[in-house]
Amino acid sequence: MSRFVISLLALLATVPALFAQTPVPPTQPPAQAPATAPSTAPPPDGPTLGDDKDVIEAGKKWLGLLDAGKPGAAWDLASKQLQGEVKRDAFIAKVRNARKPLGKLASRTEVKFARAHDLPGAAAGDYAIIEFDAKYQNGKRLSEQVIWAFEEGDTWRVSGYFYR
Repeated sequence: MSRFVISLLALLATVPALFAQTPVPPTQPPAQAPATAPSTAPPPDGPTLGDDKDVIEAGKKWLGLLDAGKPGAAWDLASKQLQGEVKRDAFIAKVRNARKPLGKLASRTEVKFARAHDLPGAAAGDYAIIEFDAKYQNGKRLSEQVIWAFEEGDTWRVSGYFYR
């Protein structure tokens, strides 16, 4: 199957910005840890395992828009940069044409997850890359990759979608 590449889209409004979370003030002072206890907490501005799981779930939700035949809604959530590179009508047509022969989704499983600061052809920044294995009812399979970028305004947005 030929590789079809579409650069695109944005973080679902239901997914919190992963690096821009505002801590909730405690209702009681924190308990004091023994002076000899080593810290196992991640650095305060680094992503956590929970953040990574949120990104994976957000990727599934975003792909769900494509599965539901709503590529326009997915494009509407695009990063501004990518919306400038891929016009809405062209994106909708390409996604519909590419997905039409696949049939309905049977299952989707994440198989790889990575974070990066540099990607080929992209500005330096914070990125999360998720690869999914998708199986369809007609027996076809896809390897899908969703790339999230941390953008201005402290928002994660889908900045790439690739499949083969």
